[in-house]
Amino acid sequence: MTEQAVEISITVKSYNEVIHIHQEVPFSDLEEGINRAAKEFGCKVLIAGIAGLDRQLSKEVPEGWQNVGTEEREARFSIGHVRYKRRIYLDGTGQRRKPIDEILGIEPYSRDSLRLQQIGAWLACEGPYRQAARQLSWMTKDEISHSAIQRMVWQLGNRIADKEEGEREQIFGCGEACDKGKIQSPVLYGESDGVWLHLQREKKRSVEVRVATMYTGKKPIGKKRNSLENKCTVTAVGMNSEAWQEHVLVAAHRHYDLDSVQLLITGGDGNQWVRNSYDRIAIKQEFLLDRFHLARAARKAFGNDKQAQEIVKQLRRRGFPSVCQELKRMIEEAEGKKKEKLKAFYQYIANNQDSLLDLECRDSIYEPASLGAIEGNIDKLLVHRMKGQGCSWRLRGIRAMLALCQHKEMIGHLALDFTPIGGIKPQRKQSQLKTDDSEWLFGHMPIFYGPDQQKPWVKDWRRYIHDDWALFIYLYGYS
Repeated sequence: MTEQAVEISITVKSYNEVIHIHQEVPFSDLEEGINRAAKEFGCKVLIAGIAGLDRQLSKEVPEGWQNVGTEEREARFSIGHVRYKRRIYLDGTGQRRKPIDEILGIEPYSRDSLRLQQIGAWLACEGPYRQAARQLSWMTKDEISHSAIQRMVWQLGNRIADKEEGEREQIFGCGEACDKGKIQSPVLYGESDGVWLHLQREKKRSVEVRVATMYTGKKPIGKKRNSLENKCTVTAVGMNSEAWQEHVLVAAHRHYDLDSVQLLITGGDGNQWVRNSYDRIAIKQEFLLDRFHLARAARKAFGNDKQAQEIVKQLRRRGFPSVCQELKRMIEEAEGKKKEKLKAFYQYIANNQDSLLDLECRDSIYEPASLGAIEGNIDKLLVHRMKGQGCSWRLRGIRAMLALCQHKEMIGHLALDFTPIGGIKPQRKQSQLKTDDSEWLFGHMPIFYGPDQQKPWVKDWRRYIHDDWALFIYLYGYS
């Protein structure tokens, strides 16, 4: 029986070229044999498709282009290594052009197709390069190194970052118009914060990554769990404050209809660049000191959670003047490290005294707000992937990974081709088995049938259980 084989015969016509494959796959290697046959057949079809497309493009190239011959090239696709030939042209400026490579998204000196780069980059967003290399090697049945994953991340990520920076330069440098967003909301929320990452083979040992998150509100998704509505995230590294503010403004303008926004509520830890992140957005703003940082500073100064909570409560309800004199008295009476901690806390809230009051306690606004989403979003977006576990980065690698993490969902859809199958959601089938409600009364206990069944304490337990059930059955008539 195991010596029999499955006969496979496939014929496909591509650009008038007939491709035929015939194989016999033994039963003992059926699944893997079919997989190898499909991979081999896919490579042949791809080569034929590239050759046919190249012939078609040769009839459609601009008149000023000159054909200078053909060159052979080998590239790695999602179905395996493929060696193909394509025509080379010289355009009107004398530059060498390869239309097939441009269509396939294969850059000069690149070894991988665009789709394979997208898959590798998406996997790299989820874990270390070595882990992504193992996963992609398993998917493609081809050995892919972690350095190849790094190249994919750098090529794709920096291409996205270059495009974003180019758009910003065109808007603020050349005065080009920016596409207007369609999301309308009377109130817009914006938070920002920074994350420090370790560097390797750079002049500096660490660098701060800037992150901003904008949203129109929150919706509950579970008990004490909320999701941000219409969220837009912006990241950057190596930007000064002016460029960062322009970057945030472009993202806000592309995502939201700013003409409909009447109030912009911003939040952060009180750092100067954090407070100024949204200055270029010409909308009435109210800054709110992040409650996580305020509570953390109070706990660090007082140690006693109850006392820290009381101080924070007064600051949020009545502002800095309500605790100013009390803090000064405590600083005068304290000594040593305690005194230094109280001084640091006093200076922190004094520098941010205009942003301590809750919004509903301010005279100019009565809009309650619940911010505090930046820490969790930074953790999910960057910290879990780029910080800790011995991670250290090159600046170019940080720039690329930031762009990929910011657009991870879009890259995943392009790379993995999430196409819904059918338009009807599968319904959960209810079990048709009839159950007896009294079955649980007669279940077996493993301890009575295991290796310890002859031990005295097990015998006593069996006697106790069985005697009680015998009395229960006698009284209530179960049989």
